[in-house]
Amino acid sequence: MWLASAARLVRRTFTAGRILRIGTALAATEAAFIVLVWIGLTGYYNLRYAETILPFLLAGLRGTALFVVVAIPLGFSLGLLMGWARVSRSWYMRAIGSVYVEFFRGIAPLALIVFSSIIISALVQRVFYVEDPAAYAIAAGLIALSLHSSAYQAEILRAGILSVPTGQVEAAEAIGLTRGRAMVRVTLPQAFRVSLPALGNEFASVIKDTSLLSVISALELSYAGGVRVPSALQLDFNLVFLIWIEVALLYLVLTFAVTRTVRLVENVSKVPGLEAAEL
Repeated sequence: MWLASAARLVRRTFTAGRILRIGTALAATEAAFIVLVWIGLTGYYNLRYAETILPFLLAGLRGTALFVVVAIPLGFSLGLLMGWARVSRSWYMRAIGSVYVEFFRGIAPLALIVFSSIIISALVQRVFYVEDPAAYAIAAGLIALSLHSSAYQAEILRAGILSVPTGQVEAAEAIGLTRGRAMVRVTLPQAFRVSLPALGNEFASVIKDTSLLSVISALELSYAGGVRVPSALQLDFNLVFLIWIEVALLYLVLTFAVTRTVRLVENVSKVPGLEAAEL
């Protein structure tokens, strides 16, 4: 039974048109890479230096990808919980959700990262006698970034929940579903579909906001690029532009992969007549 369901999902996900678009995108990416290499070979930029720094930048990209893998699911989980609380019938749940959203949305993410890393570093040093709290500070900064994103996702999901007609919820309760089951089985699937485009934008923002973790010396893409700048300045000022062009391109690759994945989920979960309007 589950094999048949999985096969239907695969056929629905990887349609002929979608496979053709994926192949076209990969071919265009390869062509763009070949053009960039050709431009370097003609002497318009230092191709050898670009190749030299690429492994270090890729190490930073792996760090950024790891932070994204943690920040997006954690932020979404907390955002869903707080968005649910914001539409609860319980006044104290609404109050908790409102305070959470206003607090974490109102503070700059850089300030959250710095304060959380300092507090956790001091705590683990003085209470748990940890000599090098760097890993704990980075973890605290990552959680702070996730909390900041979750506040925005809570509002996105709250708007999606409120977009579901109340008649459907009343009908679900009329046939015996509890409010919780009606939320899970009726409201959230529709709210999720409507919220996906806005969530995709927020996920892209989270990817770029991981660059803020460089202020606490987290090994991510921006930190990796910044570390190479002093040595590049000693060789040639123009190499600094080359470093940040590579960093920007790697951010573009990661952001494009995440946003296209969200778009794929959006297309798979689309129900004719219930999808969000396309611009």
